[in-house]
Amino acid sequence: MKCLSNLSRLNYPSDLVFDIGKLYSFKGKDFYYEDILKSELDSRIKNTIEKDTLYAAKLLNLDITDSRLKLIIKNDSEPREKDGKRDEFIVVNLKNVFKTIQSRGTNLIIDDNEFLHLAVKIFEGYKDVRFRTETVDVQVNLLKEKKVISKRDIMSECMKLYIKSSTDLKIEPTMVAVNTYIDLLHENCFDYANEFLSLMIMYCLLVSERFNVFKYVSFFEKYTEMKSEFDNATVAAGFNWEHGYSQTELLTRTLMKLMLEGYQEVDNIVSDKVYDKGLRKIDEVQGIIIHFESDTFTRADIKKAAPYLSDSTINRALEKLKDENKIESMGTGRSAKWIKKNTSEIINSRSMQMNIFSLLNDEK
Repeated sequence: MKCLSNLSRLNYPSDLVFDIGKLYSFKGKDFYYEDILKSELDSRIKNTIEKDTLYAAKLLNLDITDSRLKLIIKNDSEPREKDGKRDEFIVVNLKNVFKTIQSRGTNLIIDDNEFLHLAVKIFEGYKDVRFRTETVDVQVNLLKEKKVISKRDIMSECMKLYIKSSTDLKIEPTMVAVNTYIDLLHENCFDYANEFLSLMIMYCLLVSERFNVFKYVSFFEKYTEMKSEFDNATVAAGFNWEHGYSQTELLTRTLMKLMLEGYQEVDNIVSDKVYDKGLRKIDEVQGIIIHFESDTFTRADIKKAAPYLSDSTINRALEKLKDENKIESMGTGRSAKWIKKNTSEIINSRSMQMNIFSLLNDEK
């Protein structure tokens, strides 16, 4: 654990610290994002799971055609053996693992048993994955003897250092996750697919730290898009690792870029949704006003016609119509009366809107 045991020596430049601040600004809006997207949250998580499975399978270079791969992921097609190969079983396993990670989130257990179970589950029916063993020289009295040790002990110590660094030492979790990833790569703990499994573990650590961006954005899709950057940063981080002087700053920057881009995508989706929702409500208020028999009306009249609309929504709609010179106020306060100023213009704009929607519906 050359990286994790030397975290205290790391110094990051001010621009990287600034990016970390931006990341946590986004992270602080997680509950807001979830509230806005709650009606479609399950479908979005399902889509993320499917994308994670697709791109994780591609990282493993499985011998499966794209059409067959998508059929298994999208339609839950039964895996089958082909020419003695069971690559399709890995795809099904990956999807189940990503489902588990998404459902457990911050409740993921961070220890050697959990991550061995994850490795076994991914390659179940394909290959038995275990912790690697190695033979080392051990001094016994005056003699040196050969002893077989398991990398499980190293994995266990690594996870303990991760928890200590991010909780007790209060080191920023993404930095700790990056350094854990580099240690796992170089310690070579698994006897199969160690590079991929180390990446999976880093992803799990980020999810466990409640970076909910990965509910909406596929980590493995973004990683694949930036793979050349990650590869270069990972190589750079490996220099002088064995001496405890690994330079992980570039890799931290790359991961930060991935997460910031992901959060920006989510923020854009939410902003568009809030904007569209606001426009629909304003259109609804406008429609209510059109159907009033009298040219004068009050806020209470609108509220009576649509009791589910909030006062703030009604006020925003009235101000917007006033700015567009379609209505004007007579008096002030909640009891003020409003008058339709350009009734024909309101009707025409509403009619134009309906005609557009009608044309769109006709084309479907």
